[in-house]
Amino acid sequence: MRNKPPLHSQIFPRVHRLLVSWIEAFYEYRKIGIGWCVRPWCYARNASHTSVLAKPGTLGFKGGIFNPGAVKLDDGGYLLLAKGHITPWWKANGPRAHLYLKGSPVILILNDKGRCKRYDVATTCHHDPEDDDCAMEDFRLFRWKNKIWANHSLTRVVNHNGNREQAGVCSALSVFDPVEKRLCFVAQPQLDFPIGDFEKNWMYAALGQKLWLFYSVNPYRVLRLKNDGEFQFQTVINTDEFEKLKDPGGFGTRVSLSANPIDYDDKHLLLIIHQIQHRVTGRCYFHWAVLIDKKTLLPVKISSKPIFDGKGARGRTPGIRYISSILKDTDDIVFFAGEGDVYCTLARKTISGLDMLWEKI
Repeated sequence: MRNKPPLHSQIFPRVHRLLVSWIEAFYEYRKIGIGWCVRPWCYARNASHTSVLAKPGTLGFKGGIFNPGAVKLDDGGYLLLAKGHITPWWKANGPRAHLYLKGSPVILILNDKGRCKRYDVATTCHHDPEDDDCAMEDFRLFRWKNKIWANHSLTRVVNHNGNREQAGVCSALSVFDPVEKRLCFVAQPQLDFPIGDFEKNWMYAALGQKLWLFYSVNPYRVLRLKNDGEFQFQTVINTDEFEKLKDPGGFGTRVSLSANPIDYDDKHLLLIIHQIQHRVTGRCYFHWAVLIDKKTLLPVKISSKPIFDGKGARGRTPGIRYISSILKDTDDIVFFAGEGDVYCTLARKTISGLDMLWEKI
């Protein structure tokens, strides 16, 4: 008869497995737990100053609809284009790995009060036979040559160890037809200097017939469209002289562009930039407003403090509140954002209030 192993040899492996599972759960959910403990006051403040346009489950997109681009409509309302996700990115693993970044562009039509009148799902048309492995994300909208253009990221996704993950991101331009509800790829802009495998947050501004590309904050780099057949851009500004743009929050992290510039007044464009602070609860976004001289395209003023932060953002943890588009509405600036990578929200700030914050760069 076979002898049974000692009792301690049976118990200790079970205890070890239990401790390992507890430690894994702690590291997986610690940010969420801490976030829910520290967020109540900030969450209430954020909720009272913003309105939700879309959330998990809207149009059946359980992963939410967020990071919209926006343009004004002739009737005073707004047209938004955002990405609807089938499932949240943090659940797109294991048997759901094939759903990573999967979804469709979603059209939101708002009235002049900023309330949503209608949702529609847009179709897309591509040029690349491998487009099934590319995800279109982070739409921004602008008008140029009587068309609505979308600048967005194009994320290449690959299989790795049974999961799907990003292998590269590039910036792309598409044309959006609101009548046909279709987004058609046009080009990947060509720049006059080498770029990396992960490129995003390129912003565009149309001044008259000229199209300008705002590439980076530090160094501050702006390009002009040289050839609209192949969408080749040429650098016209490349400088690192603006100290206040290098680390406005003192976090020591990269400063990036957030939303396409818009007209602020006769002399200036309004540009939004952001910086991430790493906290125990995860990334926390802070946004500043910058005024750009229309003649020189150089920054001349910056808000003396962040105009938005991620503290109290909706979603799993506080911190992720991303301003993706802005529009001017008489005496207000309207800010459209993604929160928690699942919500689409709207907030307003008065121009007179912003004017009190400006300081010279």
